[in-house]
Amino acid sequence: MSYDSPFENVNSFTVYVEPYLDTYTKEYLNIITIDKMPDGPLATLAMTINPPKLSPFQSSICSFTNNNCKMAISRYYNKGLCKKSNRFLLAEDIPSLISYLQLNGYIVNTEITKIIQRSNINIGNTVCDNKKKMVCVVSYS
Repeated sequence: MSYDSPFENVNSFTVYVEPYLDTYTKEYLNIITIDKMPDGPLATLAMTINPPKLSPFQSSICSFTNNNCKMAISRYYNKGLCKKSNRFLLAEDIPSLISYLQLNGYIVNTEITKIIQRSNINIGNTVCDNKKKMVCVVSYS
């Protein structure tokens, strides 16, 4: 038996900023993540990561959820460069990301973003990502 959902083929995604421990530089960074693999050219910059714990005191409850992986946005097309520091887009890169999205056929949906932000619902926030902040909802045309 097959269960079809009309929500599985929606081409929108959500952009977040969340803390990340860069084990290469030993720094905490606020990286840009998205909730799923996007359609269009941004997919070439999206990469799945399995982030390390932010602290040795962080609960291991996250490992028991269905997936600890995150979808981060790489700064480079050549993901082989991602072993170096400065490999992810950071919070301060949001204006550049939005410009890139607009130049490449994406629509930043400000109305949906405002509705969600006003609703006081913590979209995507679980016990494991309580420091994640939603930036915007984007769709690809």
